Amino acid sequence: MRVSSPAAASASLVHADEQRISTLGSRDAESLFRSKPIAEIRKTEAATRKQIEDKKEELRQLVGNRYRDLIDSADSIVRMKASCNGISGNIAAVHGRIRSLSQSQSQSQTKLHSQSRGWTYGVACRVKYLVDTPENIWGCLDEGMFLEAASRYVRAKHVHHHLFLDSDDQKKKKILSNFAMLQHQWQIVESFRAQISQRSRDRLLDRGLAIGAYSDALAAVAVIDELQPKQILSLFLESRKSWISQVLGNAGPGDASSLVVSVLCDVLGIIQVTVGQVGELFLQVLNDMPLFYKVILGSPPASQLFGGIPNPDEEIRLWKSFRDKLESVMVMLDKRYIADTCFTWLRECVSKISGRNLIVAIGSGQDLASAEKSIRETMESKQVLQGSLEWLKSVFGSEIELPWSRIRELVLEDDSDLWDEIFEDAFLGRMKAIVDLRFRELTGAVDVVNSISAVGDLFTKLDDVQGSLSRPSTAGGVWFLESNARKTGVASGFKVQPEESEFQSCLNAYFGPEVSRIRDAVDVCCQSILEDLLSFLESPKASQRLKDLAPYLQSKCYESVSSILMALKKDLESLYAPVENGEVPTAVTIEKSLFIGRLLFAFQNHSKHIPLILGSPRFWGNGNASAVGKLPTLVKQSRFGSDSAICDSPGRQTNLGSKRQNSSAAAALLGVREGASHELEELNKTIGDLCIRAYNLWILWLSDELSAIVSHDLKQDDALSLSTPWRGWEDIVVKQDQSDENQSEMKISLPSMPSLYIISFLFRACEEVHRVGGHVLDKKILHKLASRLLEKVIGIFEDFLSTAEGGVHQVSEKGVLQVLLDVKFATDVLSGGDSNVVGVLSSNPKAKIPVRRKQDQSSTTSAIRERSDQLLNRLSQKLDPIDWLTYEPYLWENERQSYLRHAVLFGFFVQLNRMYTDTVQKLPTNSESNILRCSTVPRFKYLPISAPALSSRGTKKAFAPSSNEISSRSSWNSITNGELSQKINLDDSSSLGVAAPLLKSFMQVGSRFGESTFKLGSILTDGQVGIFKDRSAAAMSSFGDILPAHAAGLLSSFTAPRSDS
Repeated sequence: MRVSSPAAASASLVHADEQRISTLGSRDAESLFRSKPIAEIRKTEAATRKQIEDKKEELRQLVGNRYRDLIDSADSIVRMKASCNGISGNIAAVHGRIRSLSQSQSQSQTKLHSQSRGWTYGVACRVKYLVDTPENIWGCLDEGMFLEAASRYVRAKHVHHHLFLDSDDQKKKKILSNFAMLQHQWQIVESFRAQISQRSRDRLLDRGLAIGAYSDALAAVAVIDELQPKQILSLFLESRKSWISQVLGNAGPGDASSLVVSVLCDVLGIIQVTVGQVGELFLQVLNDMPLFYKVILGSPPASQLFGGIPNPDEEIRLWKSFRDKLESVMVMLDKRYIADTCFTWLRECVSKISGRNLIVAIGSGQDLASAEKSIRETMESKQVLQGSLEWLKSVFGSEIELPWSRIRELVLEDDSDLWDEIFEDAFLGRMKAIVDLRFRELTGAVDVVNSISAVGDLFTKLDDVQGSLSRPSTAGGVWFLESNARKTGVASGFKVQPEESEFQSCLNAYFGPEVSRIRDAVDVCCQSILEDLLSFLESPKASQRLKDLAPYLQSKCYESVSSILMALKKDLESLYAPVENGEVPTAVTIEKSLFIGRLLFAFQNHSKHIPLILGSPRFWGNGNASAVGKLPTLVKQSRFGSDSAICDSPGRQTNLGSKRQNSSAAAALLGVREGASHELEELNKTIGDLCIRAYNLWILWLSDELSAIVSHDLKQDDALSLSTPWRGWEDIVVKQDQSDENQSEMKISLPSMPSLYIISFLFRACEEVHRVGGHVLDKKILHKLASRLLEKVIGIFEDFLSTAEGGVHQVSEKGVLQVLLDVKFATDVLSGGDSNVVGVLSSNPKAKIPVRRKQDQSSTTSAIRERSDQLLNRLSQKLDPIDWLTYEPYLWENERQSYLRHAVLFGFFVQLNRMYTDTVQKLPTNSESNILRCSTVPRFKYLPISAPALSSRGTKKAFAPSSNEISSRSSWNSITNGELSQKINLDDSSSLGVAAPLLKSFMQVGSRFGESTFKLGSILTDGQVGIFKDRSAAAMSSFGDILPAHAAGLLSSFTAPRSDS
């Protein structure tokens, strides 16, 4: 029968009581919930909890009161234990001494024999330990157990030390005599020290191993080479630097970008893994010892390490001393030191990566963005840091989604992005190098010197002035689509092209193929560079990159365009050199200067991406036509981009921002302030000055040649000496009031139209304007041309008047009146060249001068106006003062009417300064008033010209249309659109004379406007309607500037509904 102890019985009773109380408590709780309502249950719960708190407080008071007694009792117990131990030791010592006295006699006889035999046996065992050490170390090295190999070497060293260093000379001789091979064997063991160190270091260079293998190798190096933890950390990082060098050696600057990106991702993975393993090996987190310290300080008991050696007390003492020393050396590294060391190593890795120049293999910003995306994906990947996930889980207690972020916080103690430390500067520098290279390629591709020479070769045979002035127009203005009309044919029916394509064809016709090629090359290059840079900005670092790259891009763009402008300026100076020396410029020189002017004009007004780049980066993301309207006010005023929204062909209007509306680049661009750069203002000023200077050579040549023709014709005009009226004069009846209330009539003859050479002079100037660009030309150029022509005309008539006063030429009274009309007419038509008008327009280029206004008399009179007034005064003094008072109002009225009749013909000059807008135009009464003999052309509502008056209207001033004219006008109502194209048949051989090309251009414009109006609804889409409205309104406003006052409402008929009746 088995009897249980009292303690077991009491424990069972306590357990039974607890079970019973638990059962009763659960039953009481069940019965309570069954019998009591919720309110009473809560009261019961509150009372129970209060009792619990009271018991706790009583227990706390009891412990506090009894604490001192408890401490005193504990001290007493400790003293009692010490006394008992002392007594027990004394008794054992007495007992041992008694036994030793009884055994001393028997042991004295065997002592000598056992000591000799034991010493020999111990030496033999130690020699065997040394002999077995090489094989043991080789086995450990083969198995990768480097720390065990190092430990075996240290223990063998301790054994050897006990054999020789702790023995006297006699014992050493005895040992060497008994074991002759011992010295040689120790040399073999000693050689393993270098092998263990080298093999351990080599193991650190192997990739793909578990972190335990690297920890074992580091511990082996630390033991065998007696290194401190700081040195071990440096050794570990140096080995990883060798990894990076080996990976970087697999690629070069000439390799494909995909290979370079793969190498960079591999390098980044090495860096991340290294930092993570540094944390696991050396960083103490919480109370856990780092893995390296666990491995190197973890060792079995010393008694188990010297197996086979009898009484290894001395070896154990040496081993313990070694371990104590090792533990004193292996102190924990400070977290700040680990972070600083890692950052230093990281910077060395960055310099090593930069030294390889691998990033040079990436040739575009888009490839840089793709490389960055791949590198960032690698950086955030869990696959790279798979080996550190368990350590992170043990540190944080849960699975980690972003392991690199946690490692960065633990090891580096910094939240900075690894991308910033390694790649950001290199990628940013590479992007700058790409921008610089692309702009240098642009400068090399655009060879303006050869282009100008090629233009000169085309016109080397055209040196005749008359031939140069009379050659047909190959470009024409924006409104004159003559070339397209001839290609399609008027009678075959005109198929309306898209407005954008028509406008582009006009610009290409004006610019010519070479100017268009250069402009497109520059624009396409700037567009591709901007797209490349925006692709590179697709990064979390978009804002920082934009601050650095935007000024750099603008600076390089400015330098590239400036280099092209400097080449043009140099060629322009070479063209001016002969003129400044007094030589007459040739047609080749003029064509070269016009080529330069057109090229500069294309850069200034029809380049899209130059002003976009030099403008505010805020609009870079919207690199389409709509962005031009959003450019800052400074850009709009600079003329840059004013027409660029419509100058580009549809193929070149790419939307840079369609894919970037919600991107990081778009967000960065929106954060940039609006406002154009300083380079844009300087570039615009330089281009404007060079453009005007280029056209100024043409102005000088044209004004000199035309003035020479006018001067010659004026001197050869024999009609000025006649005393009878000639063709172009009209009789005016002047009624005089008498005192007897009878009215008498007086008939006077006055010229009603300018002389033929004056009209030819102005018309040839308009023809030349039309040839070199027409309405595309900047008004500043037309102002300078008008000013130059006005000076020449006044100078010609001043010289003529001086020679007439000297008796060289005979001028009659009729001739003086004709000259007065000619001077006044030429002065009015060319009044746009007045310096006062030019000054107002140049100071405020946005100012709109009303079409219908009275001419304000300026308080200040320009020098050219003073000369013209003095010339008119000198001419009027040639007449009888009374006669002049009679002639003057009627003569100036005739001049005003002639001005209004020629307003369309000389529209290029009239648009500069409209005059006599409040004068009602009257038809001439002289049938010979029209010097340009034209066939009678019925008028219809689409032509921007009035019906020519070719028949005599009598002497009445009021205009009354004849019945034939009314019937001829009404006959157009019955003509359909198809019949209209067949009835309009104008060619250069008809009776239009020199006005045929110009009038024919107007006819084609009218027919196109008519057909475009009829077919507009079927051509345009809903999205194009708004664009067409804006551009058509601007076009009609520009075209309306050349129309006379009475034709101001003509363009409204273009939008009138079609009448089918």
